[in-house]
Amino acid sequence: MHAGSVLDVASIDAAPGSSVELRDVLLVSDGGNVTVGSPTVATALVLAEVVQHGKGKKVINFKFKAKTRYRRKRGHRQAYTRLMVNEIRFGETSSKREVREPAAVVAETPVAEAPAAPRRRARAVAAPTAEAPIAESKPAPRRRAAAKPAAEADAAPAPRRRRATKADETKE
Repeated sequence: MHAGSVLDVASIDAAPGSSVELRDVLLVSDGGNVTVGSPTVATALVLAEVVQHGKGKKVINFKFKAKTRYRRKRGHRQAYTRLMVNEIRFGETSSKREVREPAAVVAETPVAEAPAAPRRRARAVAAPTAEAPIAESKPAPRRRAAAKPAAEADAAPAPRRRRATKADETKE
């Protein structure tokens, strides 16, 4: 980049025709001398003029999952600001340079406490006693169906019913 070059940057809140100062310069090359900042070059400044605001080319984001009827189509146009570089200053100490200070401490005010998280439901377990050993004090495991009496368990299972068809109706 040099004086007179035009570049597109992320959208800046400035009117077209106004000038902008860019202070976050990462690297400056002055002929054969290269200065790299850590993280920025403190004495570098770029003066640019806002040419126009615009939107970039449309980018389509399409998500698709096979066999599940899942489709999402989303378009996006990134906003940008076109700048024309007027001047690059390097090696000067600017008196206008902002000095960032830590934010002032606000007077202590009572802060409302966040509501307590809901407690989990505790399971009741009987405490072991002298009569009942520890192994018997645990609750019985849950079962899906009630156990059948021993007499029914030995009997043969009931025959399965089959669905009536049209052929059955014609036989009768």
